[in-house]
Amino acid sequence: MRLLTTLTLTSMLTLSIAAAQTTMCFKQNHKDMATIEQTNLDGGLCKGSKSVDDMKKDGWLIDDIKITSKENANNYIYIFKKAEPKKEVVVQKVVPVVQPVTPAVPATKQVVVSNIDEAALEEKILQRLEQRKKEEIALKKQQIYFRKSKSGEKLYKNKCQSCHGQKGEIPSRNVSREINKLNLQDFTISIRDYNNGTYDRGMAFVMKPYATLMTDQDVKNVYVYLRSINQKKKKEETKK
Repeated sequence: MRLLTTLTLTSMLTLSIAAAQTTMCFKQNHKDMATIEQTNLDGGLCKGSKSVDDMKKDGWLIDDIKITSKENANNYIYIFKKAEPKKEVVVQKVVPVVQPVTPAVPATKQVVVSNIDEAALEEKILQRLEQRKKEEIALKKQQIYFRKSKSGEKLYKNKCQSCHGQKGEIPSRNVSREINKLNLQDFTISIRDYNNGTYDRGMAFVMKPYATLMTDQDVKNVYVYLRSINQKKKKEETKK
């Protein structure tokens, strides 16, 4: 009879693995490049409460910077990396040995590295910045529209409403057109021609003194005001 024996060989393999943390922070519409490193950044681990200097004090290193210009300001994207303390990973190798001896099984290294997809994160931040830009433009347009409407309201109520009606719906003295149905070009041309003496539907002598006092901007403001109140009226009628 042949005697078979099993021998278990155990060896401990210690690996030192350095893992790296990565985070991305940004700042939008910053005008002074000299102060950017002292300014709190948004996003990532900065969260609006840490600047570049603060991150450096916490052990972070600047891995990359992306700067894009916008009018008189810049958008900044910082990629920070921080090396974590080396971790010891113990790999246990068990080799069964039977007489005759069989070849040993190679040890398998277990390595875990924490990281993020920088390109995807950068793209996400750029999309967010672009969306903010669109929202800012839309807000500015709304503010301009509102200012024009308020200026037009004051002028219309003081100079025009008594003849043309509350919403520009009355043909003044039964000869004028309903001015709430005019587009901006027709409205502007009518006022200009009243001033030049080339437009008369029968009552130009009444309208000309008012037209003379109106600038092109006044015409736009009145047009915007009439458009806003008539659109509001249409929406209310649609809801009914």
